[in-house]
Amino acid sequence: HIHLEGACCACSMAAEPAEAGGGASSECCEMSSSDLVSFVAITGDAVLDCATYRSKLDEPPNRPGLCGAVATFEGLTRDDFQGKKVLRLEYEAYAPMAARVMLRICEQAREKWPSLKKLVAAHRTGHVPSGSASIFIGAMSPHRGDAMDAVRYLIDTMKEEVPVWKKERYDDGSGAWKENPDCKAPGKRWAASSAAADDDKRDGREVRLRKE
Repeated sequence: HIHLEGACCACSMAAEPAEAGGGASSECCEMSSSDLVSFVAITGDAVLDCATYRSKLDEPPNRPGLCGAVATFEGLTRDDFQGKKVLRLEYEAYAPMAARVMLRICEQAREKWPSLKKLVAAHRTGHVPSGSASIFIGAMSPHRGDAMDAVRYLIDTMKEEVPVWKKERYDDGSGAWKENPDCKAPGKRWAASSAAADDDKRDGREVRLRKE
């Protein structure tokens, strides 16, 4: 597993790229400064543990009452597509790049809603059966409007820009790669993702990588 940790000090960065596809590759990225936290994850776990990710939105022990709102979203696999019975979705991702893009989108949300305190986004890869969660998004802020608006922005923008692909598997044995209608053209998406991978400095902060 490769973990990315946020740091307020300058540091070097080097990584061995993970292979694209499958559910085996996982990437976690956390950037924190004072009471501001952005946590993202691309996980190959068999189940997306939404309760664990929700717990990352808890208030810090030293600041009870810091925020008045927590908004969350969970994306589930539907069991039907245009009359076809959907058994599961199969997600593939280039985990290192996807995590960096997700973190960049979180930072963009902070620019739009400066009151945001905590942001969490986790996307599952591999096989996700109908009724199971593939993505979790959460935001914490003093007021509900900013938290709710931020969650909508995060899910919409991540669907547009994060390099994650899905294939629907049907009960007749067939399958089809699905393109999100909101997604940007592949070339543009890769260009945006590549630029994000080279732009890990934001507001004097850098991302530090630790490989285990």
